[in-house]
Amino acid sequence: MQIFHRILIGFGLAFTTIFGSIAFGSIVFGAPYAAHASDYLSMLGDVPLAEGLVELPEAGVVFDKPQGRIVQMTATHNRHITQENLIAFYARSLPNLGWRARDADQAQANGILTFARQGEILRLTFSADLVIFDLTPISNP
Repeated sequence: MQIFHRILIGFGLAFTTIFGSIAFGSIVFGAPYAAHASDYLSMLGDVPLAEGLVELPEAGVVFDKPQGRIVQMTATHNRHITQENLIAFYARSLPNLGWRARDADQAQANGILTFARQGEILRLTFSADLVIFDLTPISNP
């Protein structure tokens, strides 16, 4: 048993070294892992996952349409992560990635952040224990 455990640990270290900060357990056994500032949503590779959020991949939906892509992702967090901290993280980090804030004044009041970039709208909805990421094409009337 000790030999098997050492082999797994050795494999995990090599695997982590090769693929960066991805935890061995989350890849091999499919367990969710806590996010770090360098993590991004799996289906929205240019949207960061705030520290303390855990992506729920089974709750994700992706559609590719001629008008653009539609993506919905959900992440959960424990009650020690405040909605205010998450809103502040995304309000600060997404503009650095080219997203322009829309209706920023209402974010604190209704728990929704909205951004636009290159023909797409990204809406983040914050609740007590979830963050829902919705990406849709900008509709042209």
